Amino acid sequence: MVNRFKGLISIIILVIVDLMAMFLSYFLGYLVRAVWAGGATGAVLAPALLSRIYLLVIYPFVFAYEGLYTKRLTDWEERRRCLRGVIIGSALLTIIMFMVRLWIVSRFVVLLSALFGVVLVPLFRAVLKRWLVRLKLFHQPLVIVGSGAPRRFLEDELLKHRTMGYQIVCRIERQNPDEDVEAMLARVTIPQGSLVVVLADCFTEPELRKIFRYAERSFAEMMMLPGISLVATSSAEVEQIGSLLVLKYRYNLLRPLNIWTKQVLEFVLSLVLTIILLPLFAVLALLVKISSPGPVFFRQPRIGKNGRVFTCLKFRTMYQDAEARLQEILRSNPAVRAEWERFARITADPRVTPIGRLLRRFSLDELPQLLNVIKGDMALVGPRPYLLSELERVGEYIKTIVRVRPGLTGLWQVSGRAELPFQERMILDEYYIRNWSLWLDFSILVRTIKAVLTGRGAY
Repeated sequence: MVNRFKGLISIIILVIVDLMAMFLSYFLGYLVRAVWAGGATGAVLAPALLSRIYLLVIYPFVFAYEGLYTKRLTDWEERRRCLRGVIIGSALLTIIMFMVRLWIVSRFVVLLSALFGVVLVPLFRAVLKRWLVRLKLFHQPLVIVGSGAPRRFLEDELLKHRTMGYQIVCRIERQNPDEDVEAMLARVTIPQGSLVVVLADCFTEPELRKIFRYAERSFAEMMMLPGISLVATSSAEVEQIGSLLVLKYRYNLLRPLNIWTKQVLEFVLSLVLTIILLPLFAVLALLVKISSPGPVFFRQPRIGKNGRVFTCLKFRTMYQDAEARLQEILRSNPAVRAEWERFARITADPRVTPIGRLLRRFSLDELPQLLNVIKGDMALVGPRPYLLSELERVGEYIKTIVRVRPGLTGLWQVSGRAELPFQERMILDEYYIRNWSLWLDFSILVRTIKAVLTGRGAY
């Protein structure tokens, strides 16, 4: 009962904040139009907008349809739905005013306000949800049934997405291998209002049927995490065929139109960026040249689409005898060797020049890869371009990774960069390929800007 009351309070607060964000969006839309026309000031516009605030009620209804008040979403999924909600709400408002011929809001203002809204609504919600989670208003107690690797996998994901509001309050696992699953569940008092998550990998099919029967008479809500070995990097939709529940997967990068759209957009954007950044290219090339003897560019064979090897371009960041320095430090320092084997990099790498450290920190060394994108060897967004020497470590993942062109940036680069273990990088690359969308590419590009400016995870 308490959790339901808190949930209702959080929904009311979210609706109010959404209305505030849209009110500010329309205020800014009116203000821009007024300044453009040399008309009224903000002091005059605010009362005029307040008299028409009832028009904004359409947005919470659209947001509710998008699940923004009832579903717990990851940050980027919420932003995607906010974008769609603002666009649909603005379109509906325009259609309604056209149908009733009530042009009390300029269509130009609606357009401007929508542009402000797609930024302000997710921004307001992001700040608010962090506070709601901290105050335990947007809070969902979670009980995990299972143990081992599946539980660690789930807990890692929950840590990455704290704004979803899930909080683990209880973990249930067998005390011994022969313990009956119903006895295991019965000996634990589950807090009221908790959502029970069952890890399918931890139980046999007959045991899962027992858990379902127990849940029907004991739990208000239950979720099932399928086998992580099959679905850890795939998103699925649940559909019903008669009395059967089935999981539906979409592999968007197998559709020719999607591939063509991605390539054309990335080619145009890379070409524009290359032209704009030519002065920066010249300055960086000069700095590399005077920092240490050697060529400006570092050319390295990498694994591309369909396993084809291509030459990846970077600004040189290492000394000419870098390989000899690496082998020497790996032989002499076991701790460094262990770090190299886990992360494929070294902290305070002695092979890197002073200018090279600056270039790496802000990923400026990778700018020449724009030429690889224009040439068609790489994409702006994609999996990491793996080294030939890493082929054995990549293992079975390579079959998925080489389906697409490697990217200048990607999901692993914006999720921790060099801080991530090698295995997790491959998991993120596989997730990207299996769940690609233009929105995912856009979100990665935006997050790349933040990652580059902060230098987080660089080495």
